[in-house]
Amino acid sequence: MSVSDASPPVTHRVLDPRTLGRPMHLLGAFSERFGTDVSELLRQGLNRRYAIGLQVDGTGMRQPPHNEDPVRWNVYTCPSGRIGMAVPRALVLKLLLYRYGGGDPAAVEPGAVAVTASEERLSTRLGQQLALALARRIDAGLPPVGVAAEPAPADPAVPFHSESALPTGLWQLNLTLVEADGGQRHELRFSLDDGCMHRLLDRLGRGRQLAREGAAAPALPLSSRLKLRLTARLVQQRLPLGAILDLQPGSVLPIPQPTAVVLVKDSPLFNASVAEHKGRLWLTAFQDL
Repeated sequence: MSVSDASPPVTHRVLDPRTLGRPMHLLGAFSERFGTDVSELLRQGLNRRYAIGLQVDGTGMRQPPHNEDPVRWNVYTCPSGRIGMAVPRALVLKLLLYRYGGGDPAAVEPGAVAVTASEERLSTRLGQQLALALARRIDAGLPPVGVAAEPAPADPAVPFHSESALPTGLWQLNLTLVEADGGQRHELRFSLDDGCMHRLLDRLGRGRQLAREGAAAPALPLSSRLKLRLTARLVQQRLPLGAILDLQPGSVLPIPQPTAVVLVKDSPLFNASVAEHKGRLWLTAFQDL
């Protein structure tokens, strides 16, 4: 009797052909940059208002597994696509207690509290603020290496609005918040649909290309990069009013040897002689004014 060794099943990772050639390796840096945006948003908003001391403790982007625990999503539409936002209920209830009082925020038990209209409104508004911050960062992308990060652009031209449908994105951005005092952790989840991911990868790829071009070509001096529009005033003649009234079609005005005045906007800079070459007028012999 022979016993055959049963080899464990081998699982192979399935590649998404839509990600081939795309800057997927920059998603980690993007999520960290967005974590910085959320830290600033918390500093100016919730932390200043309620002194709750929320801090960003970790970020990351991943494709969620199929057997992940279900969560409640608020979905928002932006110009690039749809962003799903899942705010932990424990965090929303704690913010409600900070706002209205009536209990110890450290003793919040989400399972023992019924959902209220105030909780719904706060969850929707908080999700909208965070999803809007993510949409801004997607439009801004990542700054090139060695260049200071600029603030994300202003609000998208199309305002966000909430939807009831679940997000259809295959990618999630997870952001972990920790309370400075109690150490309680809250995980924010963002789901990006195909439109948002396409926009994000396009912005990241464009930023990488600009960084390569900037590294390959040294910066030109300001005198070579600054362009000014020059205006040449060829003739300026003063005539009596009577001579102007006597002008007829075909009249000839005698003018001296033309000397042009070269201006930048309304400021004269040079005198220049006018010369003809191959049927075209040229300026030469510049003299500073």
